[in-house]
Amino acid sequence: MIIGVDADGVLTDMQEFNYRYGKKYFKKEILNPAGYSVKEIFGVGKWAEFFYGLKYFPKYCKEFPPREHAAEILNRLKEDGHVLHEITARKFVTQKSPLGKSSQRWFKNWCSEYGFSFDSITFCSEKYGPEDKYAACVKHGVQVMIDDRPEIVLYLAERGIPVLMIDAPYNQSVSHGNVTRVCGWEEVYEVLKKQTL
Repeated sequence: MIIGVDADGVLTDMQEFNYRYGKKYFKKEILNPAGYSVKEIFGVGKWAEFFYGLKYFPKYCKEFPPREHAAEILNRLKEDGHVLHEITARKFVTQKSPLGKSSQRWFKNWCSEYGFSFDSITFCSEKYGPEDKYAACVKHGVQVMIDDRPEIVLYLAERGIPVLMIDAPYNQSVSHGNVTRVCGWEEVYEVLKKQTL
């Protein structure tokens, strides 16, 4: 099977990072636990979110560990003969700037450090995330995508790509015939194993 894998919110628990460091940076409690961005989670403005990102984005990219069992399960899937394509719309990765190059390099180094091995890595724009990810899935012949972000999950599902959606507070309203909600990487493995028997 050809599997597409998102990064933020899938390989990592990005929301947990934002909860932890957002409280520290904004010096306030979480206002909306179901928010996706720090702007939504803490009820802050665009500039506050920008300066938070300036301070913590490199830390997140370089130091924040993966979700439990993520590398182990993906490596097991590779051993089982599946093809894995990393398809991410991480911030800045498509910018032709030093920050864009750094964002790509940090991600590749992080994957190497934590033992992730993909057959390819596709960097999609954040602005056109749904469209870019769909194009990448078509290009690689992806048969199932693992993602978490509601608008991307639905965009792919509506165009016929089955999605395993990592359960998160911000995607509770997502429901579609092509979407299977999974609570962690061990469940990802169990679902994929059943689909390939």
